[in-house]
Amino acid sequence: MTSIHSTKLAVIGSGLMGSALARAFASAGHDVAVWNRTPGKARAVGGGTVAFENLVEAVTGRALVVVSLSNYAAWTELVSSPAVASALSGSTLVQLTSGSPADARGGLEWARAHGVDYLDAAILAYPAFVATDYATVYYAGSRAVFERHQETLQAIAKNSVYVDEKIGSAATLDCAILEAYYGGSLAVLHAAAMCQAEGLDPKAFFAQKNSFLGLISVTADAAQDMIERNDFTGQQCSLNTHVAAIEHIVRLSTDARISSRFPRELLENYRRALGAGLGAQELPAVFRTLTAVP
Repeated sequence: MTSIHSTKLAVIGSGLMGSALARAFASAGHDVAVWNRTPGKARAVGGGTVAFENLVEAVTGRALVVVSLSNYAAWTELVSSPAVASALSGSTLVQLTSGSPADARGGLEWARAHGVDYLDAAILAYPAFVATDYATVYYAGSRAVFERHQETLQAIAKNSVYVDEKIGSAATLDCAILEAYYGGSLAVLHAAAMCQAEGLDPKAFFAQKNSFLGLISVTADAAQDMIERNDFTGQQCSLNTHVAAIEHIVRLSTDARISSRFPRELLENYRRALGAGLGAQELPAVFRTLTAVP
């Protein structure tokens, strides 16, 4: 893949993700400087990138600086140096370090104080999927800044999604998607454990993947509409009925002597909705017990 316009950029952090990002930018024809606290890791990136041992030299004169570190604290430590902060002035910083919306807001505050344009971003992909159709990157911050660098940023993910001006919105969306992923994955694994404990080959469960994924999809669509209308009434299946079904899952887990912690946690959350008087409403009514909004 080649780019019409070559951008001078730097990638800070040469872990698995940072290395994949740097190589993707270089493969697209960009001038890529790389830096890592351990110089040997930066030199190992290769792929047409140029390794620097000095961070100030790595970022000086770079229009775009992409950061991929273990956490925001590591970045804060690096930019505590006045020389580094000064070298970044006038550039655009794209923060791809995983963090919370509060981290993003702190990053924007620092950037504004030092004359740096700032985008907070979240990548939904493993390093091996960078620059493939399986990669998605969410961006938050100034739309004008995003559009200025969009062509360059598509080197790491053609599916580059601008979320919102609110700087924490990309991190929020990332956390929301990951919660659905991790929670759903745990549910799937617990379900397989129940089958095995009862002498049913888990293959029989996994063969029904389309059934439970379809139910989740239908519920998500219904929830979107109900949350928007703030109306959780319906004629499909009441929360009372769903709670009874979860009680069966807890009993099965207990009888089979496998961990029942996860279904008990589910049951507690759903029963809380019953306690709030929502038992006659649809499943998405649980949303009302999870927010501060009346």
